[in-house]
Amino acid sequence: MTERPAASGFDAELIKLAREAGDRAYDPAAGLYAEAARYNPIHTRIWTGVRHNHRESVVYALALLESGDDGDQELAEDILNRVLAVQDTDDASATYGIWSYFHEETLAEMVPPDWNWADFIGRELAFVLLRHERRLTATTRSAVRTALGHAARSIIRRNVAMSYTNIAAKGTFVTLAAGQLLDDPALTGYGVARVGRLRDQIQSAGSFAEYNSAGYWTITMEAIAAIVSYIHHPEAVAGARWIVDRLWEHLTTRWHSRIGQLSGPMARVYTDEPARGADLLALLAKATGFTGIFAELPPATPVLGLLGVALVDVVAPEPIVARLLETPVGEFRERFSYAGDQVPVVGTTWHGRNATVGSASVGEFWLQRRPLIGYWREPDDPAWGPARFTKLRVVKDDHDFSSAVFSSVQSGGQVLWSVGFVSPGGDEHIGLHQIEAGQPFSVDSLKLIVEFNGVAGAKVRVGGRPVTTSAPLAIGEQLTISNAAVEMITSIDSVVFGGFEPALSVTATGDRVAVEVDLVPGGEQQLILLDVGTAELTGTFSMFETPSGRQVAAPSVTVENDRVQATFTTLDGHRLALGAPTQVVAQADRLAAVHATIDDRPVPSGGLVTDEE
Repeated sequence: MTERPAASGFDAELIKLAREAGDRAYDPAAGLYAEAARYNPIHTRIWTGVRHNHRESVVYALALLESGDDGDQELAEDILNRVLAVQDTDDASATYGIWSYFHEETLAEMVPPDWNWADFIGRELAFVLLRHERRLTATTRSAVRTALGHAARSIIRRNVAMSYTNIAAKGTFVTLAAGQLLDDPALTGYGVARVGRLRDQIQSAGSFAEYNSAGYWTITMEAIAAIVSYIHHPEAVAGARWIVDRLWEHLTTRWHSRIGQLSGPMARVYTDEPARGADLLALLAKATGFTGIFAELPPATPVLGLLGVALVDVVAPEPIVARLLETPVGEFRERFSYAGDQVPVVGTTWHGRNATVGSASVGEFWLQRRPLIGYWREPDDPAWGPARFTKLRVVKDDHDFSSAVFSSVQSGGQVLWSVGFVSPGGDEHIGLHQIEAGQPFSVDSLKLIVEFNGVAGAKVRVGGRPVTTSAPLAIGEQLTISNAAVEMITSIDSVVFGGFEPALSVTATGDRVAVEVDLVPGGEQQLILLDVGTAELTGTFSMFETPSGRQVAAPSVTVENDRVQATFTTLDGHRLALGAPTQVVAQADRLAAVHATIDDRPVPSGGLVTDEE
């Protein structure tokens, strides 16, 4: 095939920055990309010392090839061959076609291996061949082609659910690229069908299961845009174009231009400032033609992730550009997917001029979840400055606790919420660290936390009384935080956790204010969730622009017959009602029993995709 021309302009700058990041991290003694090890609760136990990354090494090799300097080709091929040599190529193996994360750790030593590495590394190998195959030596060319074939067949064997959005998209590109490059009709046929399956998933669910995920939205857009840019099959390209349009619609529904953030709720994030990712901002700048706020991005630091943006063509349609540059004010609802295949997961987001808050109808607490989160911008805040935000968490021993679950109903900037617990459920990881039904576990601390970040200088009051450092909080008492731009009011209106006596408090430290509900005072102990009995917390959250000393009505909360039933009247007169189980039950049972209404009518649950589409 005809190789694509060398990148120029902005793409060339992105390639340069990615190359610089790789240069800084390259370890010549190991011949691989290196980094200081850090804690990762899943897949690996290489937490100390220096570790050498297989995926990042392949990205660096691709950046070397993209730099266009023939002197770098030998190094790029050396790196590629070193990584390709440790792929599992035994088709009888459970880990066929994948790599371990690090050179210091074999697949057998991982807990467990990450099958996504066929998709992640496979994508880079596809780009190596699509853009540089003719430059490679015969030995390296053969090795890359063979490794890509193994990765593609591993992807087919796994056949991941299309609701796993970013991997579904990435693996689709890898199998299509492998089929095209290796002239393999079976791989191509699978990839074409998979584009259709991904489209069907989005249509039937209503939107994306990995909703409002700035990082994974970028990965997904790069993968689908790569199909449009590189794949020849017309049916696959047509389906990919449809998905690209849906991705733009999804992002811009919750993008807030004046804050420069993606609003909540969020399903898959790793930071409270997800829209500050260099790759996302680069992609949006490129797609909008460097207009408006995207003409004045913060200086990009060298990161490998910028390379993916440089290798695909992305141009946002004019209506999308307009929404990225000037966010409409108002309330937006979207059905993202279904929980337990039956209960719709509906996201509600309110956009003010300089503030936004969003909540999920049902969700979990986990490092990667933000079921209730809001942002705002103060008048003198610089463009692209640090985010000011508020969020709700349930934290066990300093990590988000995945056996805690969330439900809510929202109108405008006001939210009525309930938190309960499920068994079986997750611990630190929602899927890989399971606490089985009836299983005891050690807990030193278990807290619900409503935190406010970026509130230095704000007026903080509890029940009208000023708070400077700390104060007790009574059930039903309102905490009010007033800045120049926003006023936020929250209350904890019901707390029961078995036979424990939870303690409520407010602390104000520097730039942060937090409401904490300590569910198990007294230090380390053993818990069995099913033995706790009644376990529920109910509260409200309100965000308004321009402080004015508003008086928010107290909700009505009753706990009886193993259910909590709460009602909350918003300032504009809407009656929010929310009911949920109070007992620790299985997730499916809890989902089926959650019920919410607005003005005695079910909450609208339309998807991004209409039936007509």
